[in-house]
Amino acid sequence: MDPAATDPRLPQAEPSATPADDRPVSVLAPVIAAPLGPAEAAPPRTGMLPRGRPGDGLRLLPLSGFHWGGPVRGRKTPPSPRVRGDHVLIRPVAGAVSVEFPRQAHVLTAGRIAFIPAGTAFSLKPPPDVQGQTLLIPPAWVGAQPLPKAFRSGWPASEDAAILDPAILALAEGAARDPGGNGATPYQLGLIAVALSRLEERQGHADPRSDSLAGARPLTERFLALAGCDMAANRTIAEMARALGCSLAQLDRACRQSRGRSALELLYDLRLQLATEALRGSTRSIPEIAEELGYAGLGHFMRAFLAATGRTPEGYRALMRGEPPAQEG
Repeated sequence: MDPAATDPRLPQAEPSATPADDRPVSVLAPVIAAPLGPAEAAPPRTGMLPRGRPGDGLRLLPLSGFHWGGPVRGRKTPPSPRVRGDHVLIRPVAGAVSVEFPRQAHVLTAGRIAFIPAGTAFSLKPPPDVQGQTLLIPPAWVGAQPLPKAFRSGWPASEDAAILDPAILALAEGAARDPGGNGATPYQLGLIAVALSRLEERQGHADPRSDSLAGARPLTERFLALAGCDMAANRTIAEMARALGCSLAQLDRACRQSRGRSALELLYDLRLQLATEALRGSTRSIPEIAEELGYAGLGHFMRAFLAATGRTPEGYRALMRGEPPAQEG
């Protein structure tokens, strides 16, 4: 299910004439609309989205045409999450879209922005009336830019709202002209990286949960640090709670307050994160990784990883290394 340049559910527009420089453009959506965030909205601009050819690497697509995921499990259910090999930046400007992760969904409304790093399992089936853009960034283009290593979502800070959309558009225009990138690419990616590092959870308002989070966050971080020290020990949540000087109920409540997930769910997420890092950054065998991370056995690891990412550990390792995909059953 590679992302389509058009939404097949919508009437197809007549293709426009090819510009003089033979650079293909999208005929579907206007150029990025005025930033929707804490800053005062600027007048919208009109024009065409630059559209890269297949294989160009970095591409900017209409959000309504970006569909991703594995097999569809039912008429009313979204596709199953599946790993992508590129970074995905999602910017809705009208309507809303739900990003489906293995054990939770994240609703993205107009004005917010989301970044999904390469190697993250997710699915997306946007409604036909949603408006916005999806930027696909090959990891090879990123270089030393400090893009987030995990999913991020929020409102652009007031000082970033006015520069974020022009940076995205300029980056895509440069990629359409030069699929290999150009000299301005690091600068534009740097602007995007800074904006992502300063995303705000709520538009212009302090988080009303900040007081309750003051004690929940440190406990949750201590729990995750303890769990990550020796995953092979396979300690129970109750054992770790006692080691942290709290009850199981207190630990679980802190995890839900600070991360929106139970302690057990966070432990599963941490184990999956460590597995993906080991597959990407080491040559250790897959059975060895499964044992180090406390899985009950190789079969347990294979089933859990496939359910969470849509790929086997071997397939994920090959994807992240840019190797030819192996045939997966």
